[in-house]
Amino acid sequence: MSPGLPEQRYFDDAELGDEFEESYLARPELVATYLSVSRGNAELNEEDGRFSDAAGAQALGLERPIVPGVMSLSIITRLVTDWAGPAGRLRTLDANFRRPVLHGDRLRLMALVTDASDESGVGRVTLDVYLENERGERPLQGTAVVELPHRPR
Repeated sequence: MSPGLPEQRYFDDAELGDEFEESYLARPELVATYLSVSRGNAELNEEDGRFSDAAGAQALGLERPIVPGVMSLSIITRLVTDWAGPAGRLRTLDANFRRPVLHGDRLRLMALVTDASDESGVGRVTLDVYLENERGERPLQGTAVVELPHRPR
């Protein structure tokens, strides 16, 4: 594989209880970039203080600006798709938003293999996924189902 490309994960190697994680810092400049790319989404308005401005966030009762929920979802999605590798397929991702991710939060992106089944030659792996901040809170958690190829013989 080329440097920077995810390694291919195979169904044959997925074990119940396997865990994987990455860390992520919710930097304000990353949120600004995300907002600028998402201008077509009416819910992600750059002028919306909750995402970009300390005073605007505080006016809404927030400690500091927050990361848009769809950005948090894309962060956990990338964790899963990188783990699955280029031939893996994310089939479903069901997530619950429990609280906001704040600018500056240091996040652990976590996933745990909770089920694996081979149905008609298709290897499906179920993962519990979540973001955890340095305060031990889990702002986002959910379940993903990924299809993985079998290892070539």
